[in-house]
Amino acid sequence: MSEHLRGMRCIGCGHEHPVDDYPGGCPDCRQGGSAANLYCTYADTTSTGERLSLQGAISLGEADTPLFPLSATVELDDVDVWVKDESANPTGSHKDRFSSGAVGRAAAAGYRGVVAASSGNAALSVAAYAAGYGLECDLAMSVDVPELIPHWVREMGGRVHLFEGLQQRWDFTAQFVDDPDRLVVTNHTRPVVGCDPYGIDAFKPLAWEIGERWETLPEHVVVPTSRGDLAFGVYLGFAELARQRAVTCPRIHLVEPFPRLAAVREGRSVHDSFPGSAARVPSLGGDTTTVQAWAVLERAGGEPVVVDGQAAVSAQRSLAGCGVPAEAGSAAVLPAARQLRDRGVIGFGESTVLVKTSHPFKGL
Repeated sequence: MSEHLRGMRCIGCGHEHPVDDYPGGCPDCRQGGSAANLYCTYADTTSTGERLSLQGAISLGEADTPLFPLSATVELDDVDVWVKDESANPTGSHKDRFSSGAVGRAAAAGYRGVVAASSGNAALSVAAYAAGYGLECDLAMSVDVPELIPHWVREMGGRVHLFEGLQQRWDFTAQFVDDPDRLVVTNHTRPVVGCDPYGIDAFKPLAWEIGERWETLPEHVVVPTSRGDLAFGVYLGFAELARQRAVTCPRIHLVEPFPRLAAVREGRSVHDSFPGSAARVPSLGGDTTTVQAWAVLERAGGEPVVVDGQAAVSAQRSLAGCGVPAEAGSAAVLPAARQLRDRGVIGFGESTVLVKTSHPFKGL
């Protein structure tokens, strides 16, 4: 682990905890009936580029993904739109950044294996990095997962466990929480916390890479979200850059398939259950949100944007027409940006980065 790492701070209550593994999130919040994730803190003198939890981690070629301007044919010609293409990562999604941190932490801490619940991008990614580190890997998946995903998980040496419902997958992973040989790297609790903090910490370079394009920082960043792991990691990266450069952090807007964060903004509890369908955008699914996702909107001045599955699929076609193939949940950032422009949130000519999280070739 990094010599600069000092502790773990709760996103909710702000309490500090020693460097360790906390699969259930902040112990103080959990005891009080709430649930919030932790994030890594560093010595004040640590420079931005050194504020990562791991040193000498194994790389499979993640990060340094393309950033390019989007064609005006997508009806956003009055906005300076760029795409950050995370599908260029080794297994085709942003999850490779997460896995480099989470699986790397498991190896550094001496675990024999990792356990995760995922039926999509994270499953492939965690299995790949476990193979890279020579660790065992157990993946709890849905019975209706696209066949390509369990096939390649098995090819990489992972063990696939199929279940009917989400709660069954979480129950499976929960049984390993106290296992000294296996680290659980994805959420397994209600109220929902989010995934491994070391994995979330590894999302920060995504923001740093975007920041290299601008002398200050872009004005807006649009991120697809389920429970806010990517969003909070990106926020941490931009917040560190903003402090270093003495500039304003971008407004980070979060896209969801039905009102979750939008409902919280209207007065619902962040720990409520929210009905809705994510049938066409399974990577954005789940009837819950998290303290960490809500914290991004509050701290970065962003907006929750609801884009249903039909609009996401339509955007997928629009992007394909520009030569940009994207998973439907990833393509949802395009109509989200249009909404934000139409609502006056994104102004004329303002720089806006759309985070394309994954390519569409895995059946998701």
